[in-house]
Amino acid sequence: MRVSLSDEAQGDADAAVDWYIGEGAFIAADDFVDELNRALGLLNRFPELGHASARNTRTLHLHSFSYSLIYRLQADVIRVIAVAHHSRRPRYWVGRR
Repeated sequence: MRVSLSDEAQGDADAAVDWYIGEGAFIAADDFVDELNRALGLLNRFPELGHASARNTRTLHLHSFSYSLIYRLQADVIRVIAVAHHSRRPRYWVGRR
């Protein structure tokens, strides 16, 4: 299987990086990208690593950040539909594909 980020999930990730950079937390921005890439690599190797969640999704928490990957297992792809901050409005990603 391959991992694919939806446009919205990529936008979530970009917004997180932009926020860290805007706060002058350049190392945190780099660390966030590294952690995100690590988590995506883990999903590629272990698609069912995250726990089952609402609406036929799975959730994988990022280790050092208050973010989770929300994803769906499809026939030939692991589709990440959100890079969700834990304090953001719950389930804002419902309806994403």
